[in-house]
Amino acid sequence: MIYINPKALNIPIDWRESVKSLKAELLKKQKNERTAYINSKRELTWGHPKILEALRGPVGNKCWYTEVDLTGADPNIDHFRPKGNIKEIDVDGLVATKIECNGYWWLAFDYENFRLSSMHSNQRRVDVNTNGGKWDFFPVDGPRAKEGTALTIINENVLPLDPCSATDVSLIWFEPDGKPGFKDWRPQPSQIEIRRLKVTTWLYHLDKIELATKRANAMEEIRTSLKRADAFYQLWEREGFLPDRQERLHFDNALADIKANIEDKSPFAGAKRCVIHVSKSEYLWMNDYF
Repeated sequence: MIYINPKALNIPIDWRESVKSLKAELLKKQKNERTAYINSKRELTWGHPKILEALRGPVGNKCWYTEVDLTGADPNIDHFRPKGNIKEIDVDGLVATKIECNGYWWLAFDYENFRLSSMHSNQRRVDVNTNGGKWDFFPVDGPRAKEGTALTIINENVLPLDPCSATDVSLIWFEPDGKPGFKDWRPQPSQIEIRRLKVTTWLYHLDKIELATKRANAMEEIRTSLKRADAFYQLWEREGFLPDRQERLHFDNALADIKANIEDKSPFAGAKRCVIHVSKSEYLWMNDYF
């Protein structure tokens, strides 16, 4: 997971204008009319091709939760705060309860509430090999926002980490096996941080075996690339860092490859950047280039 700046979304003006009237109409609907109305406007709102194109803009065609490449897959537009009824969960046991509450129906057409997602992160999957998916879950610690509260002023203790929150994204870390952990700048994570990561991992399916394996392989690619770059650096250093040396050119090319592999649009960029972070203590030259 990497930070997605919501201000970087290029939402078409004509879409914004048309949605204003749709939302105004939604706010007039009675409770028993809302679901049918919301679903009938899907193709004009979160299902509109222009919205999918806009959400792909900041980081390309990949899931905002898992960073898996969506090429050849059916992308989902997830409502971060669910538009329908919310199924409450036992946060400690990570199981659904029989309790339901009203969702954030009034945010159904708000693009700031949209997240580009893979099916495995957005839809529930439970079998002998896997258990996860955001579905209708959205746990908070404490009270939910009052119905009708504008998204910009909602103040809730949300448990799942949000890719559109820079402070949330800063908490997540990936171990060499590709599974989520905690950033190692803190000696001991707080209990709420432990709880949030546990919920996030389960909701977004971050520890799915196939996904963790791909993530671990991507991280290993970066380690291999760094070793290769270091070899060129050592040769260049041996020659006195002369600017016309072939070793310098090889080192430059190696750096360019690594930087391209960790850019925002690269799959698993967040996990790859964890490798960059920990490798700075091994390769001191990295502090000058990363």
